Amino acid sequence: MSTHLRISREDGSLPCEVCGFPTMHVAQVVADDGTVLGRTLVCTTCQRGRHRPDQVTETEAPPDEVPTS
Repeated sequence: MSTHLRISREDGSLPCEVCGFPTMHVAQVVADDGTVLGRTLVCTTCQRGRHRPDQVTETEAPPDEVPTS
């Protein structure tokens, strides 16, 4: 099951503690079937420069085998 974030355009925004811009929003965490699983705070300015944790590149992936001596 995958999830996505839903940010309401009608709700206001707050100043972000990290970047200082007024782009902090309360977002709903929504399942594929439309069920709201919870809420979280999301800064749309800070998220633009951040890589998603599930996007692991080949060089960052741990090796399948560990060499032994």
